[in-house]
Amino acid sequence: MSYKHQAAQSQPKSASAQKLATALLAALPMMTVLSAATALSGCGFQLRGYDTPMLFDVAKTAVIVEDDRTSFPLKLPLTRRLEALGVDVIDNMTLTDVANNNQSTDAAPIAAITVKNIRFKRYELVGVLTEIRLVLTADVNYQTVENGKPVTLTNPIQVERSYQYNEASVSTDDQQGDQIRDWLYDSLARRITDQYVAISLPKVAPNSAPMIESPETTNIVAPNP
Repeated sequence: MSYKHQAAQSQPKSASAQKLATALLAALPMMTVLSAATALSGCGFQLRGYDTPMLFDVAKTAVIVEDDRTSFPLKLPLTRRLEALGVDVIDNMTLTDVANNNQSTDAAPIAAITVKNIRFKRYELVGVLTEIRLVLTADVNYQTVENGKPVTLTNPIQVERSYQYNEASVSTDDQQGDQIRDWLYDSLARRITDQYVAISLPKVAPNSAPMIESPETTNIVAPNP
């Protein structure tokens, strides 16, 4: 076989090898991302937030919501969100009961979430279609225990949503407004849960992990849950 014929056969093989190398190099970033995601999932870090049970300093939490027509619909979505995180929710205690329990040396501490003064505000902008803005506000008090000492935080929370309502339609029922109210209750429950997680998770000391010296420093920024 001549040299020219051998060179002609080697060219397709070289071209195939180059295409394969290019494909492998292009796949490297995706493989790196998949490997990183697998490693984060393996260590318990959730990229989408805290959708799995957690370990709190205080296992039991009393949810105290006023027993009226406006406040009561919040209890169910709030209880569900807390229980999804592994919180043992107690709904038949008052603040006095919680204080008496925490003063006892034999009883396990109980945290408390108290929601008061839940109110709706409705704003209307009248035009061809009525623009309605519903605002749900509540005063939330958190009581938990950190390093054996009581911690109290009070914070007002407000959630809102707008929609359009055609009063000239055949149906006079504001069905969308009823759905918006349900959404606001669920949104308020999510905001309360977010704040409770922020103040109740165990705190990590800044110098608890040993430092490893390296010629290069890499900063890793993790998203907040």
